[in-house]
Amino acid sequence: MKGIERDVIVIGAGPAGSICAAYLAKAGVDVLLIDKEVFPRDKTCGDMITAGMAKHITTLEAADKLDRISVFVNHLLLVSDCGNEALIPFECYGTKRRELDALLTETAMSWGAEFRQGCRATGLIRERGRVCGVKILEGGVESELRCRMVVGADGAFSFTAKEAGMMKEEPWAMSIGISAYFEGVHLDRSIAIGQYSAYGAVFFDRALAPGYAWVLPSGDGGVLHGHCNVGLVIDYTDGIREGAPTPEERFASWIGRSSRAATMLSGAKQITPWRRGKQTYITQNTPRTADGLILIGDAASVMLPLKGDGLSAAADSARAAADTVWEALKQEDFSGLFLHRTLAGHSSQPDPAAVKDQLKRRRLIRESLMDPAGTDRAVQRLRGNEALAKKLLED
Repeated sequence: MKGIERDVIVIGAGPAGSICAAYLAKAGVDVLLIDKEVFPRDKTCGDMITAGMAKHITTLEAADKLDRISVFVNHLLLVSDCGNEALIPFECYGTKRRELDALLTETAMSWGAEFRQGCRATGLIRERGRVCGVKILEGGVESELRCRMVVGADGAFSFTAKEAGMMKEEPWAMSIGISAYFEGVHLDRSIAIGQYSAYGAVFFDRALAPGYAWVLPSGDGGVLHGHCNVGLVIDYTDGIREGAPTPEERFASWIGRSSRAATMLSGAKQITPWRRGKQTYITQNTPRTADGLILIGDAASVMLPLKGDGLSAAADSARAAADTVWEALKQEDFSGLFLHRTLAGHSSQPDPAAVKDQLKRRRLIRESLMDPAGTDRAVQRLRGNEALAKKLLED
């Protein structure tokens, strides 16, 4: 193959791409990380960093930095359509997405990866059917970069997946959400004590069904300044239905109905515009490998059914891909079949039978969210029942 410039090029510097690049660089691989955006940049996100994501940050020796830029949440307040509430134990970091992305790209560079911002992938280079490089546009100049492997980590609207003919979109397997930052949110100081002891709130309301809304302290000033990530998520098909209210209109309707939400946000100032995004699920069975190419994160639709934890799933897929690429480089085998088999061996994704079972339960949960009385009963059952709450969160 002519003109090899890199071992690996990773397209997309979000959490999946940066973590994959970091693991590869840590192993001594010559890796180039590119992104069309100039960082720091915001993105639609709930800012919730759970243990699944945090373990990778710890392995990459950046846990102390994560701690400094985050608030630690140890409870969730669930609020039903009827106003019933349940405070349940739940642990996560609340971390501003722009700061998380900056942390992860810096971590990748600290291990030796090169990061080029404002570098847009415009095409894939192929030789004898195998992906062997990327066409880019950078600073108004078009050029080509060749490599042994390409990793596509460019999100739910993945250019890489479309270019490779691997994109598969099923609207029923997507959700759509909006988020923005507010300052001066009124938090209950009896349970929002400080940076290392806070709570987030999740609201179920008929104005949002079959979705939900959240208020989550974010960043090291999450409690001190009431700096919160506020947003909602609804089914994609419902969100784009002709004549349906927009997510922003649903948000306004929810605030008008929920006294608890209205109290929390009374006098609070929205300090960023709404950002909108979509999330796809593992249930789409999107192809993840081709000759010379692996897709990870949202580009591969790896979000776990029910869990709704896109960041942890993206990080797991990044680690699995890094291990797979390392073996491909050692074996000099970049065939789609080898990558598929090796990736499957490193992946922690559930087997098809488990996914099918989860889908049944997901449909039941979705149907219950359509019924305000059902969510109200669930919240009442969870009140003071930590054992049930723990089982629900582990399911």
